[in-house]
Amino acid sequence: MRGFRMLVIAGLAGLALGACGKSSNQDQLAYEVCLASAKKDARVTGAAFATLEQSKITGSTGEEEMRVNIPYELDGKKALFQCIAQKQPDGTFKVIF
Repeated sequence: MRGFRMLVIAGLAGLALGACGKSSNQDQLAYEVCLASAKKDARVTGAAFATLEQSKITGSTGEEEMRVNIPYELDGKKALFQCIAQKQPDGTFKVIF
C-alpha cells in the first residue's frame, strides 16, 4: 500500500510539473488584452515586450481577475508592465488596472 501511495504522489507531482510552462486559454486572453494596453501606454512607447511564456500570470483578487506582469525593455533598461484583467460575462477580458 505504501508503494502505491508513493507512486500516486509521484504521478501527481509529474502532472503538476508537466503543467508548468503551459499557458491556459484564460492566460492567453488576459495577456493579449494587457499587451494591447501596454502598447497604448505613452510611457512605454517603443518598448520590446516579453512573450506570454516569459510573462507571469496569476489569479488576483478572485477567479475572474488575472494579474499579468509583462517584462519589457526600453532604452536599454528592463522593467515590468503590470496589469489586472477582469473576465467579462462574454468570456473576453478587460483591463481594470
